[in-house]
Amino acid sequence: MKLLLPFAHRCRLLLLAVVPFLGLASPAAATDRTEQSVLEQHVTLLLEEQPVLTALASLENQVHTRFLYSPQLIGANRKVTVQAVDTPLSGVLQSLFGPLQITYEVVNSGILLAPVALPKTAVDATITGRVTGEGGEAIPGATVLEMGTTNGISTDGDGRFSITVKPGATLVVSAIGFKSQQIAVGERTTLDVRLQTSTTELGQVTVVGSRGLPRTDVERPAPVDVLNAKELQATGQVDLGQQVQFNSPSFNSAKTGVNGVANYADPATLRGLSPDQVLVLVDGKRRHQFSALNLNVTVGSGTVVTDLNAVPSLAIERIEVLRDGAAAQYGSDAIAGVINLGLNKSTGVATVRTQFGVTQEGDGAQYLAGANYGIKLGKTNPGYLNLTLQYQRQNQTDRSDDYLGGIYTVFPALTAANPTPTAAQITNENRIRAERGVYPPVGEPFKVGVYGSNQADIYQGFYNLGVPIGGSGWSVYSFGGYSRKDILAYGFFRNAQPNNVNYSPVHPDGYLPELPGRSDDYSAVIGLNRKLAGGWNLDFSTGYGYNYLDLNANKTANPSMGADSPTDFYVGRSAFGQSTSEVNVSRNYVGLLGTKSFNLALGSQFRIDRFQLEKGSPESYFVGPLALAAAATPTSPARTAKAPGSSGRPGIAPDDETDETRRNVGVYVDVESDITERLLVTTALRYENYSDFGSNISGKLASRFKVTDGIALRGSINRGFRAPSLQQTFNSVSTSTVQAGAIVQTKQLRNNDPRLVPLGVTDPKAETSWNYSLGVAAKLTEDLLFTVDAYQIDIEDRIINSERLVKSDIRALQTADFANISEIRFFTNAIDTRTRGIDLVTTYKYDFSERSRLSASLALTFNATEIVRTGDTPAALQAGTTNRILLIDTVSIGLIERAQPRQKVLFSLTYQVGKFSITPRASYFGPVTAYEKPANITTPAPRYVPHISQEFEGKTLLDLALVYNPVKAVSVTVGANNITNVYPDKVDAARFASYSYGEIPYSRNVAQFGFNGAYYYSNITLTF
Repeated sequence: MKLLLPFAHRCRLLLLAVVPFLGLASPAAATDRTEQSVLEQHVTLLLEEQPVLTALASLENQVHTRFLYSPQLIGANRKVTVQAVDTPLSGVLQSLFGPLQITYEVVNSGILLAPVALPKTAVDATITGRVTGEGGEAIPGATVLEMGTTNGISTDGDGRFSITVKPGATLVVSAIGFKSQQIAVGERTTLDVRLQTSTTELGQVTVVGSRGLPRTDVERPAPVDVLNAKELQATGQVDLGQQVQFNSPSFNSAKTGVNGVANYADPATLRGLSPDQVLVLVDGKRRHQFSALNLNVTVGSGTVVTDLNAVPSLAIERIEVLRDGAAAQYGSDAIAGVINLGLNKSTGVATVRTQFGVTQEGDGAQYLAGANYGIKLGKTNPGYLNLTLQYQRQNQTDRSDDYLGGIYTVFPALTAANPTPTAAQITNENRIRAERGVYPPVGEPFKVGVYGSNQADIYQGFYNLGVPIGGSGWSVYSFGGYSRKDILAYGFFRNAQPNNVNYSPVHPDGYLPELPGRSDDYSAVIGLNRKLAGGWNLDFSTGYGYNYLDLNANKTANPSMGADSPTDFYVGRSAFGQSTSEVNVSRNYVGLLGTKSFNLALGSQFRIDRFQLEKGSPESYFVGPLALAAAATPTSPARTAKAPGSSGRPGIAPDDETDETRRNVGVYVDVESDITERLLVTTALRYENYSDFGSNISGKLASRFKVTDGIALRGSINRGFRAPSLQQTFNSVSTSTVQAGAIVQTKQLRNNDPRLVPLGVTDPKAETSWNYSLGVAAKLTEDLLFTVDAYQIDIEDRIINSERLVKSDIRALQTADFANISEIRFFTNAIDTRTRGIDLVTTYKYDFSERSRLSASLALTFNATEIVRTGDTPAALQAGTTNRILLIDTVSIGLIERAQPRQKVLFSLTYQVGKFSITPRASYFGPVTAYEKPANITTPAPRYVPHISQEFEGKTLLDLALVYNPVKAVSVTVGANNITNVYPDKVDAARFASYSYGEIPYSRNVAQFGFNGAYYYSNITLTF
């Protein structure tokens, strides 16, 4: 790969990130201050024949430290007598626990208690493993007990355990909030246990959004959606992005057809903002972006996405969606929030999953086959290697309407006053159709285009590794993978009318360009971490991610080359690579300055980005002889000039090739403190410097106050930012056309193009944001959890791609600098926006018995984005032009304000009884609006005038899934998504030219919920 950095250079990058913090590690390794600060506190305990529970409660109140233990293992009901006045805690614990054979250890979250381990005998066996929840999350402090004995142990912070038992033993595994399991050991020496949630545990523990202690819903200062693997797969969706779409209320990702780069990587957004204003992490590490820029008129126009679908869904243990700004914690892009993909770490368990589905129309068949397996590495203090392989096939769908246009003869537009062709036109058209024998007569139904889901073959592999290094205390971890997507998309149909600029004698009956693309994605992260005796946690890592998109145009033509044109073209390549090296250091203090806990985190990051555009084959951008009217097709009365370049997707020309790099250095400090049992305060500050546009400071302040143990108020304020991407500032695209007998170009200018300087156009600077949120989290009963959060996000200097500025309308462009250029575009900071909304999430779980269980969830989001300021056009660009030059007009405004649903409601209900479960789901997507210029409008027009608009009504989709588990290792699912076969509203053909005579019946400009109708599927999951 061209973007791979030499190993020695990568090491220097890591060293650069580490240097500022080398001084922190050495003193921490030699001290044990955290333990001392806790154990040296003086307490008074006067008890006579009282349960151990009473003693622990009294000590917790005095030292503000929690004891972590299993009441069963330590015999918490045993009676003790203690007489201690103003005595160090260490002495009291020795007196209390010594006779009881209980050990204690100070850990970050408190004091861990466990029984003294029993000595081994010659026939004993040591069992190691990990205890996790339904979503694969670790369960620390779970009890692992040998049935019929007092031999037991508690799991560590990562849910791992090691216990010595007799031959033929049965282990009982239990944890507060989970159902206990009894497991016969047999001949096994490794045992990974997954516990089911009970009704007493509704709040899931999360890591994203905090560098301190993991927290549940009621404890968090910001809202986080936690989606485990089971919930993701229960949607019946195959793509990871669509699985999140039907689980998280603020997340939006809808597929569209005939839509440029969006065909190869789905735009995905949070809280109605842009795809590049959400940060994606994998196990807490930054994920690289897609290589190509979306320039089509759709959601996310002018932005670059992070391709969630490049990670196989089977590799995911859980997804955490942080619905709050977090740039101060994680860096650029985290304005709307953060999506963290947590990878599977399980060992000793193999999962094989297959799925087949098809739409009600009988097309769009989907096949998925995948396998995940975890290998335990080592016997004592074992590591893990988790591997995933997955293949996915998506056949195309076609939802285009019957074609109403002329193939060989010009028919009137459907938007005309009288759209019906004349008798002479019909007669002439039918005569040619009969001669050619390709199309039926006028009036009989037929299609010429393909509008629907693209055909795709996706091959993916992922790994996740973690291994302790001997007894050094260090552990090495690594994860990454490879994804290849072969996508077949389509362009618009080109008719066979000689006057058409896209006419080619190579295709005398017209042609439909095929636009295949191949996207390859590589990523790898390797790191070291260690928890030092002094309480410091160290983490060093370096990672590299790379994506490229190769594009082709087949079964098309370069019209300007006439009969000499080839039909297949290589269009070129876009590529993006990102190298990230970082160090993170944290320490949790217990009782510091009178607080319950005080977590300090420091970090440094060094990043290199590289963006490339590579040229296509010469014919893909060649300007042929028929590009001039004088040489055009003689049979054409108007002798219409023909378009140069491969029709449907012109190639990247040599002048547009790009190879640009930038560097970024960032440092942060993050403090989180439980000031009291009820009050949590967290703050973060981050400084970043970019080699191309300068520096930025972002900050965050958040708090949570527990009104009661089950009700908490929370709020935050943060200043974030998003750096302009290299794909924006250095993207260069040329599209050649012919006007007035001359070859001219529509040119996307790089921001460093010297021709922009006299126009007063400056390089884009970083977007900055202020994000405010206020919410309530309430565990109303043991069965019912409720959260509601209101927010406002103000973004200043938002980066947009300008409108097409027509040279003939703008005096400043009529210079020699822009000879043979008809239109220009460039990226600029042109607008400020304000987004306001409210999210509500409610979950309910109830166990009727050991065999039957009910769970329900309701999630709603309501938000709206509006442009509150539009920047002035640069004076030098405006000079000499009377009419105001608009850098953004109504169509682009509509993409920002109205193209995504302002309301979204998700409801699901699951009832499980024995081996069966049934899950009905309802998803409501609110209305969206698309804007379009009438055919006679050719220049940017004032806001909403005279543009036409169409509102597409909100719709509700109903899903149903039935699951049968004949045995524990087998799960069979039969389901239907959108069971009532709901479609979006169709484009108004009489008003919108974008209907394209029936080729595009559903709008390409909005993102609601897709357009394939009902989908039926079945899958089988084997776990062994």
